Amino acid sequence: MQNPKLRCFLLGFNFTNARVSTLFDSLPFILPNTSSARFYLPLRRRLCGYAVEQFSDDEYECDFESHKASSSVANIDEWKWKLGMLSRSENDQEIISRDKRDRRDYEQISNLAKRMGLYSEMYGKVVVASKVPLPNYRPDLDDKRPQREVVVPLGLQRRVEGLLQEYLDRLQLNSGKVGENSDIANSIDPAEYVNPDENPDSFLDSSVMEKVLQRRSLRLRNMQRAWQESPEGKKMMEFRKSLPAFKEKERLLQAIARNQVIVISGETGCGKTTQLPQYILESEIETGRGAFCSIICTQPRRISAMAVAERVSSERGEPLGETVGYKVRLEGMKGKNTQLLFCTSGILLRRLLSDRNLNGITHVFVDEIHERGMNEDFLLIVLKDLLPRRQDLRLILMSATLNAELFSNYFGGAPKIHIPGFTYPVRAHFLEDVLEFTGYKLTSFNQIDDYGQEKMWKMQKQLAPRKRKNQITALVEDALNKSSFENYSSRARDSLACWMPDCIGFNLIEAVLCHICRKERPGAVLVFMTGWEDISSLRDQLKAHPLLGDPNRVLLLTCHGSMATSEQKLIFEKPPPNIRKIVLATNMAEASITINDIVFVVDCGKAKETTYDALNNTPCLLPSWISQASARQRRGRAGRVQPGECYHLYPRCVYEAFSEYQLPELLRTPLNSLCLQIKSLQVESIGGFLSAALQAPEPLAVQNAIDFLKMVGALDEKENLTNLGKFLAMLPVDPKLGKMLIMGAIFRCFDPVLTIVSGLSVRDPFLLPQDKKDVSA
Repeated sequence: MQNPKLRCFLLGFNFTNARVSTLFDSLPFILPNTSSARFYLPLRRRLCGYAVEQFSDDEYECDFESHKASSSVANIDEWKWKLGMLSRSENDQEIISRDKRDRRDYEQISNLAKRMGLYSEMYGKVVVASKVPLPNYRPDLDDKRPQREVVVPLGLQRRVEGLLQEYLDRLQLNSGKVGENSDIANSIDPAEYVNPDENPDSFLDSSVMEKVLQRRSLRLRNMQRAWQESPEGKKMMEFRKSLPAFKEKERLLQAIARNQVIVISGETGCGKTTQLPQYILESEIETGRGAFCSIICTQPRRISAMAVAERVSSERGEPLGETVGYKVRLEGMKGKNTQLLFCTSGILLRRLLSDRNLNGITHVFVDEIHERGMNEDFLLIVLKDLLPRRQDLRLILMSATLNAELFSNYFGGAPKIHIPGFTYPVRAHFLEDVLEFTGYKLTSFNQIDDYGQEKMWKMQKQLAPRKRKNQITALVEDALNKSSFENYSSRARDSLACWMPDCIGFNLIEAVLCHICRKERPGAVLVFMTGWEDISSLRDQLKAHPLLGDPNRVLLLTCHGSMATSEQKLIFEKPPPNIRKIVLATNMAEASITINDIVFVVDCGKAKETTYDALNNTPCLLPSWISQASARQRRGRAGRVQPGECYHLYPRCVYEAFSEYQLPELLRTPLNSLCLQIKSLQVESIGGFLSAALQAPEPLAVQNAIDFLKMVGALDEKENLTNLGKFLAMLPVDPKLGKMLIMGAIFRCFDPVLTIVSGLSVRDPFLLPQDKKDVSA
């Protein structure tokens, strides 16, 4: 050692340079002698622990760097001595150093320790050498630990727990140690267990996996019984038994067991969405087949899938993501052992593209089929084709309206079961009634909806007569002209004569909300609007009102599909005392999601629909009149907790002119993406496949879609998928936008193209969330 001051420190003495040099120079000659070693060796062993512990104190760092004689060679020599003393010491386990030189020479120190049979690790600014293996993280050496706690992600934690549990199950199967209360204990033969070391594919062995699933089924049954016997579980079961669906439980389970397809119609509030999948899961768990059961329940919208999954998991007394989970586009919460999965129809279709037989799935629920979305109709075609190949698969179709006959006939006369609803009576008020008891007078000026200065063209458009009228609009005007409204006052008749059907009626909605807040009993209000522009414009108008804009009296919320999930969930929360909640929503609040405290519903009678002109091959999104079924659905949102009121802002004669059910989306939207997905299923003829739909689209619309796909290069002349088409089928965007992405990647301009496609694939990226509108502008 060449550093005299360091040598003094290691031995714990404060000698002068000369005396230290004399002492250390004499040590190598004295120690080998057996007579002197008895004195010096214990001394160095006594001082070794003190030296190792105190060597790295920060107060000496500046002193070390002031000596230019301190080189890497000298430092390594010192570590040779320290590591040698550590190896011979019986009490010391490790050396901890915070010296900068040690961090600089860590690689050499690590190699040195490895050659001597020791372990080393560097934690930030700390170097540690140890006799035992060192972990990747030492909390005792982390100076920033209070601000930087290491937290294992929930998903990783559950995965580790699942793998550990499976390992323990295999150990029990191997040793034959099975629980005393197990009904399956006698059927487990330890001799049948396959050693993983002998067979790499043993984890896939069917007999082993079946036994693992049996053990998991037993745990599920014990957990279910424990929850049902707990005070919280008993209270929840009492509530569930009060729902109308519970009275039909045994009948439903028997029908599902005996039939491959069953159609269930249930009114609002009967509990079909939350209870029926639970009944099947609970029945399978109780019979010891819980782990073998896998249920998928589709929902038409993201918010409904998430809200229902959260509700069902709470009814089962477990966190979301255990046996109950959800999966929507770009978001999900499900675990390895999830038995009941709520998802959107598009998610199930994506799975069918890669797994055409739905291997492992035992039950499929398709909820809200009455909405007749494109994905739902497409899904029914694929599932109908799948059923002959999967005789064990059970398909349950659920609708909130009484058009079950149509779906029953489509599946060859499948059994139908109707569940009555449980709601308080809801009194319907149409426009003539609203004008009568509110005294509001309609004029040609107060019906113009105010969209602000930025949308002045939209306000002017309301004054211009519509050039083209669809069939429903013509029927509405005819019905209005034939009605006389004799039983109403002259003031109301004059207002009805001025009524403009093409306007939403912001001012009328404001007047109705003021009437509710001033004269009606407490309760939340749900207002159905057409789209985000109408919602945001009406919200701005209501915020400027002295009563409706007062946060101490009114809580104003919005609900739209483009909003963040966290903002959408706010509509389910109860408002503070003496504050009325008003929710402005689109038709996504018609079904599946239930806001329990809604007492009043305001219905504008319109919803935005994607319509398609097959002659011009152009899609357009326009507000259109809803169906009678949708009007009943909106009315049913009230009356969940007490008798409700529904204000339809259109005359009764107009309601009677509505079509009974909504026109299926398959008949009014472009079929480009749908035809591409059909070809990815390896179907020969697109037209032949779509002809098997519940209501087949026009041949001209199908041919236009095929011609478009040929034009962009997704299909060849024989209607087969090209290489480009195979990539486009995997992208969840319109084929035109998908081709933009692929060409952008080919020509190395992917980033700007991705930005453009992102802007084109959403309605307006600068509007949501609402409180960030000014910042985005």
